Amino acid sequence: MTGLDLRPAIPALIVALTGLVVLLAQAFTPKGKASPSLGLSITGLGGALVAVWLMAGGRGLQSSLGGSLAADRFALAFQALLLAITVGALLLSASYLRATGLDRGEHYALMLFSLVGMMGLVATTELVALFVALEIMSVALYGLAGVRRDRPESQEAALKYFVTGAFSSAFFLYGVALLYGMSGSTNLDRIGQAAARLPADGQGLAVLGAGFLLVGFGFKVASVPFHMWAPDVYEGAPTTVTAFMAAGVKVAAFGALLRVFGQSLVPLADAWQPAVAVLAIVTMVVGNLAALAQTNVKRMLAYSSIAHAGYLLTAFVAPWEAAAPSVLFYLVGYGAVSLGGFGALAALAKDGLEPLSLTDLNGLSARRPALAAALTVFLISLTGVPVSAGFIGKFYLFGAAVNADYVSLALVGVVMSVVSAYYYLRVVVAMYMKDPRSEDPWARVAPAATAALGAAVLVVLGFGVFPGPLVSWARRAAQSLL
Repeated sequence: MTGLDLRPAIPALIVALTGLVVLLAQAFTPKGKASPSLGLSITGLGGALVAVWLMAGGRGLQSSLGGSLAADRFALAFQALLLAITVGALLLSASYLRATGLDRGEHYALMLFSLVGMMGLVATTELVALFVALEIMSVALYGLAGVRRDRPESQEAALKYFVTGAFSSAFFLYGVALLYGMSGSTNLDRIGQAAARLPADGQGLAVLGAGFLLVGFGFKVASVPFHMWAPDVYEGAPTTVTAFMAAGVKVAAFGALLRVFGQSLVPLADAWQPAVAVLAIVTMVVGNLAALAQTNVKRMLAYSSIAHAGYLLTAFVAPWEAAAPSVLFYLVGYGAVSLGGFGALAALAKDGLEPLSLTDLNGLSARRPALAAALTVFLISLTGVPVSAGFIGKFYLFGAAVNADYVSLALVGVVMSVVSAYYYLRVVVAMYMKDPRSEDPWARVAPAATAALGAAVLVVLGFGVFPGPLVSWARRAAQSLL
């Protein structure tokens, strides 16, 4: 172990310690009194953000902890994004947990422990450490998906997520074994060096290993044909957990995918990029067409999430100096709209009930005009309408594909974005053009949820109108990976 330096692990360690403190606080809170879980969690995440900001002020640490962890600007940018997403998810969770009878400290702790795994995913430079981070994230999410023990749908979600997660882990580990057999190392830099030395007719083992890694990541990002768990898990899990999964897991998995394939497997790009292009096309088409048939809003957004995994994969056919910043830019906007879309549904939860179908949202603009307007902003960003971050993000993703001579891939993305307008606008029509229910069964939006949704709206519109600062930030972060 050379270069043993704990500084890159400080943000994740702060989050892990915060999770332990939250558990202890719950244990010592007198019965009948509210636990300070939310305040402790937000404080800990604030401390981790400060640690990330302080490290980002310098050049960053390219490698430490024996070459298994990095604190370069790429890792720090993704960690800052993950911390911000978790803060938003926690703010949305407070009122939702009270409305559904789930206001317990272990919910917050599991979310924090899952975040520890996500932060490790985007910072590891060694495949075994990456697998450990992947499992830390996943095991906590299995528990969060099934936290509503009184609902069969929640238990089904947890079981399906666990089974498919274990299946994907097996593929991932087999890919690690094959790459180790090819290079004699699990370090990403050494794997890349070994792959670069391979003759054209001797790349079979390495390409097979890269393929298995792609399958493992495909399950995590819910790309077709590895997507079947997503609609059931997104529907059955508590809505704020679904928001956290849709935003956080996508960001962490794509961050790890960029690091693995951009740092070590570029010499094999001619072999795996066509496969990624096919995955992107199939994922965009299946996700959008399946979403057309949904009347359950959570399932519709789940299939939408699958389609957006396809949009993100389109950038992977481009050179990394174009792919990495475009993916990072898109993930910022997508994280905001995912939190906002599911969070808007969670904010209305009352007495264990929440809006799940399109008819539940009929006439929402008459009674919750600000919430309906915010949800409309999120939906038009998912569609890719100008003045939203989603439009700018898709412009960069599809532009990267066009510059890489994958024009047909970009055309499929544009056509599928037009198709998606139908099911996104159905929600807008229900909120603004349908008569509301005679009674008002939904809760008033809590101040914490209002703050989270308001911040998400500012991100979507702010970077849609003024994308320059975010583009520059994404390019600087990606440069350290290159």
